[in-house]
Amino acid sequence: MLRTSTRLAAVAVLSVLSVVAFVVDRPAAQGQGGVTALTGVRIIDGTGRAPIEQGTIVIGNGRITAAGASSSVQVPAGATRVDLSGKTVMPGMVNAHAHPQNQTKTMPMRGDITRRLRMYANYGVTTAVSLGQVSDEETAEVVKLRDEQDRPGPGLDRARVYTSGPSIRGLKTVDEVRKTVDRYVDMMKVDRIKTHVTPQMTPDQYAALIDEGHKRGLRVNAHIFSLAEAKMVFDRGVDVIAHSIRDQDVPASFAADLKRRNIGYIPTLTRDLSVFVYESTPAFLKDPFFLKGMSVYGEQVKLVTDPTFQEKVRNDKNAQSIKQALEQANRNLKILSDAGVTIGMGTDSGTDEGRWPGYFEQVEIEMMAKAGMSPMQVIVAATSGAATVSKLDQVGTIAPGKAADLLVLDANPLQDIRNTRQINSVWIAGRRLGASGTN
Repeated sequence: MLRTSTRLAAVAVLSVLSVVAFVVDRPAAQGQGGVTALTGVRIIDGTGRAPIEQGTIVIGNGRITAAGASSSVQVPAGATRVDLSGKTVMPGMVNAHAHPQNQTKTMPMRGDITRRLRMYANYGVTTAVSLGQVSDEETAEVVKLRDEQDRPGPGLDRARVYTSGPSIRGLKTVDEVRKTVDRYVDMMKVDRIKTHVTPQMTPDQYAALIDEGHKRGLRVNAHIFSLAEAKMVFDRGVDVIAHSIRDQDVPASFAADLKRRNIGYIPTLTRDLSVFVYESTPAFLKDPFFLKGMSVYGEQVKLVTDPTFQEKVRNDKNAQSIKQALEQANRNLKILSDAGVTIGMGTDSGTDEGRWPGYFEQVEIEMMAKAGMSPMQVIVAATSGAATVSKLDQVGTIAPGKAADLLVLDANPLQDIRNTRQINSVWIAGRRLGASGTN
């Protein structure tokens, strides 16, 4: 993984004024009692069930109060009706492995993290599960944003966020591991645990980490690379495998074990893509859909298109080896999806160079489809699957009682997964953030 301490901030300084991306925040007009009805829509509910044609979704107090065929849904008197005939509505996407981090050091931390969460939302990602902050200070800021998002008010103008705090690694004793988990829960107020599997910690220490996380009521996510690492944390009770297995095919027996234990699997295909793709200038940097994110992306675009940076990538043995690892990851995604393992979309975006928050989630789902998943399977992975592996019950599906986090599209993604780029509007907690152009 290539890293740099240099941050080019000229573009970012301009973006601090919150001219963020291509969705202009504006509250949705609401009728009596704050009720809105979206009518005439195709509903893809995120569960994998067949879509509902000519459907209606009723929203009140930031939540879905009714959803189904228009013939079976009663719209309350006085509700504001929004005619979305010809549009498709799916749940807002959930990124089960994100990194909303303070990457730009020339603006306040909160402002930088917030604009990155807005960028996720602009591309249809309405929830970002952070599996790693860079410091305790950054964790505290993200926890504040998390705790604010469910308070009564006008509605969110950014993606929801949850966090593990910094990944736990490199500890020396079982006692230190348990005390660290307790500190994360009691002092840092994290809502999940993340660890890296490395030779610096023993299997007994990972067992203690997972056990202590479970005692404190939290799910544990493990950064792995190999099948052996995945089996080690599986045997010790891990909840989520937070990257692809990339060294060999997953045996059918282990795939069956993952399904039986309902272990979540997050492929993060774009993570591996980002390691080597900047050996030259990728075509997507000129994609109009990508360029809509330049208020956040601009400083790193300058970095990854620098000839010196690209030469380093070409000469980096790890970067080149990841090309084969990504091919293996694609094969294993197909194997595990076919075996019925719960797949959660995640990208590792937001950290390091060229991991674009928002845009890379759109690339990720396209890569998942190319790996052999059907458009419906990909949509499930990006919505209810990611919510399930993240243990977030209020998001990921369209159903009464769920948060009204919705992605409205001008085209049907079941016909072509790239139609998720045809964003008409994004809604979070019943608030319409705006309308975008298409690509």
